[in-house]
Amino acid sequence: KRLDVLINNAGVYLDVEKRNSVFLAKPQTIIKNIETNALAPMILTQLAVPLMKKTGSGRIVNMSSGMGQLIEMEGRSPAYRLSKLALNGLTKIFSEELKGTDILINCMCPGWVKTAMGGPNAERSPEEGADTAIFLATLPPGSPSGLFFQNRKVIPW
Repeated sequence: KRLDVLINNAGVYLDVEKRNSVFLAKPQTIIKNIETNALAPMILTQLAVPLMKKTGSGRIVNMSSGMGQLIEMEGRSPAYRLSKLALNGLTKIFSEELKGTDILINCMCPGWVKTAMGGPNAERSPEEGADTAIFLATLPPGSPSGLFFQNRKVIPW
């Protein structure tokens, strides 16, 4: 058995309405977002890394969002924001524990993409949204790990 790439791309946006206030947030909604957007990728990564260690290399890409960036943190959408913030933190933790290996893990923001979640008015095509994921999934040995990317460039946490 072998695994070369894991792209954690599943995600949900369960805030009751777009731009929902933290003052109206229900803890259960936050928990469900975190379970899907952060804990599920954590579990998949825990399962993937032993397979990657067998071959000595692997690439893990966590699909995050600019809404999980501390530097850009705004109000509203607390369940989604907190779940992506948690995913970003997990990316950093995993990368630290994988130092010295050729198993690289990074997260990325695809931008606002025309998907079921993004809707038909989104600015980017699915191909444009996937470009950085493909870039990260095919990084050569010795490339960065534990960073946040958008448009193939490192962005601040």
